[in-house]
Amino acid sequence: MRTIYCVLLVLFSLSACSEITKNKDAPSIIDAQIDEQAETNNTTENLSIPDNRFSSTYQILIFGNSHIVGLDTLIGQLMRTANPDAHIKVVNGGGGFLDNKSSLEHRTSLIASENWTHLILQGQKYSQSGTHKYSTTATELWVATAKEQKITPILFPEHPQKGNREEGRRVHQIHSEIAKRQKTCVAPVGLTWDKAIIIEPQLKLHNRDGNHASLIGKLLTAYVFYESITGEPADLLPYIAEIDVEETVQQALKQYASEIILLNPPCVFD
Repeated sequence: MRTIYCVLLVLFSLSACSEITKNKDAPSIIDAQIDEQAETNNTTENLSIPDNRFSSTYQILIFGNSHIVGLDTLIGQLMRTANPDAHIKVVNGGGGFLDNKSSLEHRTSLIASENWTHLILQGQKYSQSGTHKYSTTATELWVATAKEQKITPILFPEHPQKGNREEGRRVHQIHSEIAKRQKTCVAPVGLTWDKAIIIEPQLKLHNRDGNHASLIGKLLTAYVFYESITGEPADLLPYIAEIDVEETVQQALKQYASEIILLNPPCVFD
């Protein structure tokens, strides 16, 4: 574990210049040079994606920022409903952006602490305006680290902010490009949100800040991850009364998730 941490720390030092939010669109020339150097030094092996869909034990770890809060609980509820006899553990490992050096050692220890089956990765930096390309080295390193330990990595492209019709597809594309360089699953979260917004614009998927997800929005995202993790159609899940979302809304959200996943499979196993 110490060796993995040291390798990650060296490469993170090249790729993580500062804690830039996705709304900052004016990186310096030095930032760009560091990004280029980091990409050059990312020489990790491109292993196949471990297939842990059909496990009797699901141990799921989530890395990310405030967008993952509460998602662990919902994913756990969905999976326990579908697999009451399975051992299921879902942990919010937090840590902020994926190139956050201050949480690197803690995250590395977490990965080594359990026999995780899946690692969900949220927090790849991106330019809200689309005018700058941030380094993806840190994300690719986490993907490679997961695969080395037989963990299925799943990228979490963020949902679009309220009123932004381009963001969901653009962020999904950024993560799809990562998957071309380092094989990984890509959960089509933003694409599913786009479909739901188009068909049912009255759904309150966002919190008041227009950025974070409401309970309905989190549930939609959780359905996408349920199907991405298990390979089982989300639209076959029963109504869960313990989740404070109307039955008709739950049914619609499940259908949107399954329809988009059918067109955009998250994982391509060799």
